[in-house]
Amino acid sequence: MASFLWTEEDVLRCCGSKPFAKELASALPFFDLHHAIQFACGIWFNKIDVVRWLEAFAAHPPIGSISPSVSQWSKEEQSAAMATANDTTLQELVDWNIRYQENFGFVFLICASGRGTLEILVELKVNC
Repeated sequence: MASFLWTEEDVLRCCGSKPFAKELASALPFFDLHHAIQFACGIWFNKIDVVRWLEAFAAHPPIGSISPSVSQWSKEEQSAAMATANDTTLQELVDWNIRYQENFGFVFLICASGRGTLEILVELKVNC
């Protein structure tokens, strides 16, 4: 049986809410992914307020961001999108990310793992 064991710093790499990371890390170990997700959802929806949600959202770089400050974790998650991007689609991501942030007040979030630029752009446009 696999055991899921992360530190608070590990959790912060993918979720910028410090109270969430602390709460999740303090509940370890999880014995399967289902248990970890179930527990994380309980924390997220029952113990974390909207201010901390926005803290987590603000920690994420926009999809397609090439800033040097983008974490290695984000670069790996977005690797398929970046591999399928060209100057035109990158500019389109920038433009739609700005539009999304203006509409909703926070960065567009999507699980980018394994998704190409065009697939992400479709989701961004649909949700904007």
